[in-house]
Amino acid sequence: MEFKLNETQESIQNLARDFAEKVLRPRIDDIEEVGHFPTDIYQQMADTGLLGIAFDEKYGGIGAGYDSFVLAFEELSKVSPSAATALLITLLPLEAINLFGSEEQKQAYIGPSIEGKLRGSMAFTEPSTGSDPKQLTTTARLDGDTWVISGVKRFISNAAYAGPMLLYAKEAETGKCTAFLFDKPIEGYSTSTPWEKVGLLGSPCYDVFLDEVRVPNDDFHILGKRGDGFTILKATTAYGKLGFSAVFLGAFGGAVNAAKDYVTTKVHRDSTITKFQAIQMKFATMLSKYESCRYMVYNCAETANDHSRLEEMLGQSALVKAYVGDTAVEGCVLAMNLMGSYGVMKEYQAERFLRDALIGPHVEGQTDVQRVIAAGYYLNH
Repeated sequence: MEFKLNETQESIQNLARDFAEKVLRPRIDDIEEVGHFPTDIYQQMADTGLLGIAFDEKYGGIGAGYDSFVLAFEELSKVSPSAATALLITLLPLEAINLFGSEEQKQAYIGPSIEGKLRGSMAFTEPSTGSDPKQLTTTARLDGDTWVISGVKRFISNAAYAGPMLLYAKEAETGKCTAFLFDKPIEGYSTSTPWEKVGLLGSPCYDVFLDEVRVPNDDFHILGKRGDGFTILKATTAYGKLGFSAVFLGAFGGAVNAAKDYVTTKVHRDSTITKFQAIQMKFATMLSKYESCRYMVYNCAETANDHSRLEEMLGQSALVKAYVGDTAVEGCVLAMNLMGSYGVMKEYQAERFLRDALIGPHVEGQTDVQRVIAAGYYLNH
């Protein structure tokens, strides 16, 4: 079994690495202080092709697959996990459209989003739902030829930007969950101020308020079939879990690089501190955790490339996300400890990677819930 990257994978990995070093690194302070991802950099990422890596060329993508996708997102996140997250949030509704959408929906949203013209969002979470989809309270009632949607969604990224909104609501008449697709902003749609998070400061999230938002009752504004919302949600979040696993793998990698730079340049008694066995053991422990995360993410990306393996993807992505989310936090702490007091200084960046990694166990499904999902799949296959 060979794990060597092919020419396309190496090219995309190098493209993302160069972009991260030349464009993102000089602007890190801007991203962290402003609290949103700069529009000019987002457009540069789109122009570079980073939004279209996994999508078909007929929609303006590169068609390189999810293996290349995770390589790029890992490299971006080694410098700015916020940058990769800003892209990933737009890609979540696009993947749902790619899997379940009509040709009309794909043409309307995938190409313009890849070009950076639109920033999509996906809205499921609510103040009282947690991880239980049966507690959905946002409702959609049919009024003639129009759906009237009311409710509140929580922690919705990209909600304040123009673009497609993939929103899950319970039909008032049947109680079934349906995935609605519409352009935001729209009359009756509003957002809160951004939530103040511990990390991923360049990717703001909001509450979304839906006050009788009216959406036409036609095939274009419903993704898939009526009542299939949970099926679409499970499939889409599986790809989201892979994407976020790549982001937090990259955050871990950024912390590894920061620690390596420190220990290979910190001098004690005329030589670097790498001569000390305690440093060597801690570094090896950190590196083994990183490499195990890399293998799991890369392997899951191979599964993601084959849409016929979607059921397997549901279980595997949950397992990977649970492991990488927790392990990235552990690894970033190890990196900071290797750096001593410098590890907690903003100038040395390790603390930023830890703050970003702390989001990992909570985004796109809480860790323990992911373990339950993974166990449910693997115990039955």
